Amino acid sequence: MNHNKWRLQKIIIGLTLTWLFTFEPNPVTALEIIKPVTNLVKGLKFTLPPKGAPGKRKGAGTRGDYCSAIALVPGTNFGLTTSDNPTFWFYVSYSQARKIPAEFLLRDKEYNQVYKETFTLKNTPGIVKITLPETVSKLVTEDLYRWRFSVICNPTGRLIDRLDDAFVNGGVERVSISSDLEKQLEDKNPRKRIAVYAQQGLWFDALTTLAELRLANPEDKSLDEDWMELLQQVGLEEIDSKPLVDCCTAEN
Repeated sequence: MNHNKWRLQKIIIGLTLTWLFTFEPNPVTALEIIKPVTNLVKGLKFTLPPKGAPGKRKGAGTRGDYCSAIALVPGTNFGLTTSDNPTFWFYVSYSQARKIPAEFLLRDKEYNQVYKETFTLKNTPGIVKITLPETVSKLVTEDLYRWRFSVICNPTGRLIDRLDDAFVNGGVERVSISSDLEKQLEDKNPRKRIAVYAQQGLWFDALTTLAELRLANPEDKSLDEDWMELLQQVGLEEIDSKPLVDCCTAEN
């Protein structure tokens, strides 16, 4: 009898252990469930404003892709800013032995010229920036301005050669800062401010602040990830890994 009871106890213990090992939570599965949730709150989320402007953000000269330009703007060819003197960013592919000029032009909504400058590009392909100088009249709040950036691919001096230019163009609008936005931007963490700019649809502010932060912290790979994610959200993944290069020298 005692022998049968012992056999029954062994069977019960065996069934219990089998149940425990069969239904024990799998730690790998748990991590896989948590991982997507973590990704949802990571990175920049750009809110595209319901506005646009005539123009194009990709341009190539008639001589081929060796001389081309891409404007770092959304596909709407338009961006908002809170800055009186915003910074514009462009990818240029020119890599010939000699330096070539580029021209930046800004007009108001009546097509009056506000700013025009010719720059000398270095022969290193990459993403360059052009910042409007403080001497330029401040952009009027809630007003659309039109910009045009041209790489002069064949600078021989003859007017007809400007047909070879690689140019991009679009619009920029300055908006006022609300009291709520101003309060959010008081955060001393620059990455949080960039996130606020992106959430509010302030393209030029988010892009420029992030680019300058990357230049100041070249070893911070998380900033590279933020940059790539921001560009990918507006369809610019083809240049999201291109370097930021020094530019430009104004030709006074």
